[in-house]
Amino acid sequence: MEISTLLVECILIAVVLYTAYGVIYRLYLSPIAHFPGRKLAALTFWYEFYFDVIRRGSYVWEIRDMHETYGPIVRINPYELHVADSDFIDQLYPTVAKNVEKWSWSAGMFGSTDMTFGTVGHTLHRRRRGAFSNFFSKASVRRLQPVIQSRIDVLCERLSEKMDTGEPVNMVHAYSALTQDVITEYCFSNCRNVLGMQDFSPWYYELVQKPSELSHMIKQFPNMLPVLNLLPNWWVRATSPLFAQLRAQQLEYVSQVHSILSHNDETGSESHPTVFHSLRDDDDLPLSEKSLPRLVMEAQSLVGAGTLTSTHMLSMTTYHVLINPPILSRLMAEFEEAVPDPATLCSLEDLERLPYLGAVINEGLRISYGSVHRLQRVHPDNALNYKDWIIPPGTPIGMSSLHMHNDPAIFPEPRRFDPSRWMGPEKELRQRHLFNFGRGTRQCVGMNLAQAEIHMALATIFRQFGTKMQLYDTVRDRDVDVKHDFFVTNPSLDSRGVRVTLHSNNPKT
Repeated sequence: MEISTLLVECILIAVVLYTAYGVIYRLYLSPIAHFPGRKLAALTFWYEFYFDVIRRGSYVWEIRDMHETYGPIVRINPYELHVADSDFIDQLYPTVAKNVEKWSWSAGMFGSTDMTFGTVGHTLHRRRRGAFSNFFSKASVRRLQPVIQSRIDVLCERLSEKMDTGEPVNMVHAYSALTQDVITEYCFSNCRNVLGMQDFSPWYYELVQKPSELSHMIKQFPNMLPVLNLLPNWWVRATSPLFAQLRAQQLEYVSQVHSILSHNDETGSESHPTVFHSLRDDDDLPLSEKSLPRLVMEAQSLVGAGTLTSTHMLSMTTYHVLINPPILSRLMAEFEEAVPDPATLCSLEDLERLPYLGAVINEGLRISYGSVHRLQRVHPDNALNYKDWIIPPGTPIGMSSLHMHNDPAIFPEPRRFDPSRWMGPEKELRQRHLFNFGRGTRQCVGMNLAQAEIHMALATIFRQFGTKMQLYDTVRDRDVDVKHDFFVTNPSLDSRGVRVTLHSNNPKT
């Protein structure tokens, strides 16, 4: 009895000493202990857990409050710094090939570091990205314009069906259906045809969006997903229909990728090149990089990224254009001059030359943020200098579009949707501060595809329906503005979406 009591006492003393050492180290001995910030945030990850898990993706606003209190550089957890200064972008995210890594703690927030997006090491990331980066080049995207336009045409047909019915259309679901169809066609030459489903299948939007909601929990508890994957299907179906659908969707990816790898699906070579046919046929890519589990994770990543950010940008831009009649009138005037016949299709090159459309798109990108979550980078080989601060090598550092896109020094009256800010001499300066697609060697690989989708979708839909669309029970604070950081932007949880009705004779035009 005495021995067991002594053992318990020793264990308790060891725990107390270990905890005390951890507190002292993190607050006073850590290489970043001298950086300003909240002491509780420096002490424990539970501080971030509270804001991002309990309060559903709200830490980004707590970080904003820290900057208002402590200045442009703050310590936001035991290991990480955050900078709110657009002039630091190019130093943190260099465009030249330097050894810049992701932080392993956050890289797996979508369940794996096997996908290109979550790859930690610089060399491995460069190899993985290089395997399909040419496929997303400007030249490749331009060659596949007909693929994008064909899905936009289907969306326009669906919108025409709603004309004068008084039935509201949820444009979030409509744009989600469009972007999902485009990216799945692009990846597999086998699009989901969500555009053909009833009400553009809100369920499919939720299937793509839900993993983003779970990302904060997965980041905090990385073993959670492997444990959940061990649960039997009957139990999952009985307790969580959504998780059951997510599992079914993963099996769909397994089937599609396996079919391509085993040469049972040659649609890509018969119709148009696809991402996964190209990966399969890349002789420079090691077999380990072509394994079924890794490519399934890559597929999930590409479809999710290719859907959500463009969906949110298109729906938010649609709202802001429709709620501002002078902006709508000027945009329509530009379209009518450039494309007198609404049924005529413009090439992407011609659309990119329309100045006001470009200004509307830039402002839509600014106010929709892309990924609102901070994008951490680690420079393992060298210290970084920020003003009078020296940031030690190996320190995770993040920046967020939420802070940069709302910098009043760069974007006066940042809450106001104002395309004219992109028409003046400061346009180039402001473009350097857009952060929707990230920056540097890990910039979003699908940026050119997203830009093409956005130009072509907005031009086609507004040229045909701009004066015929009317907002329906859409409230900016509830349905449009960003309220949650689920890595990508998310409006209020009770949002009803950006909804419109279509009228052949719109009384408000």
